[in-house]
Amino acid sequence: MHLAFVTDSLHPHFAEDDKLLVSYLQSVGIIVSPAIWDDSSIDWTFFDHIIIRSPWDYFLKLDVFTNWLDQLEKLKLNVYNPISVIQWNKNKNYLLRFKQLGIPIPEFEYCTKGSSFLILDVLQKNKWNKAVIKPSISGGAYKTWITDLNQAKEHQIEFDDLLIQQGLIIQKFSEEIITQGELSLIYFNKKYSHAVRKKAKAGEFRVQSQYGGKHETYFPKKNLLLQIDKILSMIDEPLLYARIDGYLNENNIFFLMELELLEPVLFFDSDPQTCKNFHQAFIEVIP
Repeated sequence: MHLAFVTDSLHPHFAEDDKLLVSYLQSVGIIVSPAIWDDSSIDWTFFDHIIIRSPWDYFLKLDVFTNWLDQLEKLKLNVYNPISVIQWNKNKNYLLRFKQLGIPIPEFEYCTKGSSFLILDVLQKNKWNKAVIKPSISGGAYKTWITDLNQAKEHQIEFDDLLIQQGLIIQKFSEEIITQGELSLIYFNKKYSHAVRKKAKAGEFRVQSQYGGKHETYFPKKNLLLQIDKILSMIDEPLLYARIDGYLNENNIFFLMELELLEPVLFFDSDPQTCKNFHQAFIEVIP
């Protein structure tokens, strides 16, 4: 069996986190090759299965990426997560759907592309002192920043320029991310595998490693796992992998920040069992 782990031209090789998984899969007789998603020389029909792992520049070439997915679908190739999932998950406006379904989500305003919003008005209307602004289609905290009542007018020009290009989200700043850290729970084939707590470095709010963030193994309690199961039960399609990011409030209610089904780091370094869990899930979901 030959798998393609989809990468991008800036990160053409296996992502650092995936190297542990690749080593394990190769040890059980599976061939794995990195494959740049927009490399026109690649014959995607050559692979038995295509696993979307680290195409971290997709949001910079969104139309090309979407056309590539359409081509894979026309060829009826085995892609994981399913292309139908990737198509809706790449835009964070999916949070509107889960909010309507009753999932706790930090308060936010979704600003559609080309619309007009004043940051200060949004903050004052919602009685927020501080908020995070982020593109609805992005990755790795790209063009994500914090604003507040004092800086809102200063940030308006950059906000307006971005809103011409795509939708934006203004989300109430969750202090829990600073005080407790952000939780990432990883599931394979909708079964719990492992979890980590991510913490930002001092003076930073972004928890990604490229901004100095660190992660540690986290052991969720049953009540939290039940809440995550409820979220995943709302997705009809099969999921080879899912990373659910969020935090617990003072009442141990999980607030969903993002549902990562496209190109998340899966923290295989947190537990030796994680690679085995992925392999078992893969066996279960392949035709």
